[in-house]
Amino acid sequence: MSKAPNRDPFLIPPPFMLSFSGGRTSAYMLWRVLKAYGGSLPENACVLFANTGREMPATLDFVAECGERWGVRIVWLEYIPQPPGYREVSHNNASRNGEPFFELVTRRASLPNPIARYCTQELKIRPMAKYVRALGWSRWTNVVGLRADELHRLFKAAERAEREPWSIAAPLASAGVRKADVLAFWASQPFDLRLAGEWEGNCDGCFLKSRGAILRMFRDHPDRMAWWVAMEQMKSEAGRGGKFRVNREDYATLAEQVATSPLLPLDFEMSEECGVACAAE
Repeated sequence: MSKAPNRDPFLIPPPFMLSFSGGRTSAYMLWRVLKAYGGSLPENACVLFANTGREMPATLDFVAECGERWGVRIVWLEYIPQPPGYREVSHNNASRNGEPFFELVTRRASLPNPIARYCTQELKIRPMAKYVRALGWSRWTNVVGLRADELHRLFKAAERAEREPWSIAAPLASAGVRKADVLAFWASQPFDLRLAGEWEGNCDGCFLKSRGAILRMFRDHPDRMAWWVAMEQMKSEAGRGGKFRVNREDYATLAEQVATSPLLPLDFEMSEECGVACAAE
């Protein structure tokens, strides 16, 4: 008896929600899913992008361009504190000054941090889940952009999903796709994510980034990083929870270090927990 061919890991059985972080990896995953389905998504499938308001302009442009070039609807969501807990936006009216993030922080006693990373939960995971539930889905698959060289993150995401009404699918990992494969794909495409480097990815000043990456952001984008300084100052004045990380200088101190030593060599390698951390959940 001949062995049945392996099923294409990108043919995810509906219903499924594809989490698009706005980076190259999740965009490549979307392209592979579209290709597997003949160029368009099946019924009971959606692509969601959760905008925190702190994404770089190039990320927002990239998300919009993927949708336009590939003919797929990417639903843009933003957290709001009132029911239903999200609003649909577009490239034209998406928040660009941290408004959803600010709305969330003002309702919490302290800032998010590597231990209590509630920003990921509230700004990304819950708005997406609420949107999907509004479609009438009670169980579904979350398709996440985790590669074969990120299996430790996949295990963590799968463990968390055991408590949720969804299961996790990571077709890139199943297909053996690694970072080099993703970069090779984009090198052959007529468009790309136009960030200066990995240090600009995800939220611009994300506290999960390495210290060097944050310093590089202060050097390259002091105007954008001022928001993170303001958030720490706001919570400090309120009495507690005024730092995104207790094991590192506050953002105002990092800004001062860059201002006084602008030519300081920077190691901006991404931290282990950054990268696609937010999209993985």
